[in-house]
Amino acid sequence: MDPTIKINKRVDIITIFYAKSPEKTLCIPKKMKYKGSEITFTTFGMRHPTARGKRMIHIFDMSDGVNDYRLEFDAEGLTWTLISMIEGSYV
Repeated sequence: MDPTIKINKRVDIITIFYAKSPEKTLCIPKKMKYKGSEITFTTFGMRHPTARGKRMIHIFDMSDGVNDYRLEFDAEGLTWTLISMIEGSYV
């Protein structure tokens, strides 16, 4: 059975910008507010830029050390969406 929990909700994100970093880690999510809780990311999995129609979308796989999260940043709309999560018992 697929342990992925589909969420697809907009979330508040705090990002970190690194001036002297490779492009893939130039800007990464650091914290997320979801359902009244603040989640601090400790592990950066990957960033995958892709196009959705004419929009540039950046997909981030992040972890807080317990759960894994997939986030989507819409570079045109400047919005963050929590796409899905895998709870720690499956990680």
